[in-house]
Amino acid sequence: METVRILEEHEFPPEIQRHFEGTKTWFNVDFIPKMSRVLSFQPEMSHTHGRCSRRAMADGVLKRCQKEMIAVTVSAINSCAY
Repeated sequence: METVRILEEHEFPPEIQRHFEGTKTWFNVDFIPKMSRVLSFQPEMSHTHGRCSRRAMADGVLKRCQKEMIAVTVSAINSCAY
């Protein structure tokens, strides 16, 4: 449950919107997750989170799509919006 209003993508400054476009391209999605939007208020945290996400979700023993399916399943089990 949100306790603060999270800005929509178009409400962020242009430099952050450019970062969002790169994120959408890399993850092949058409939206920016709420966690990424929240972290964008602290650019250092946002960049660190982005690097960690890319590293964690890169193909390895499991493909990225398999990792995404695991994340969605765990989120559903925990009643957490992924």
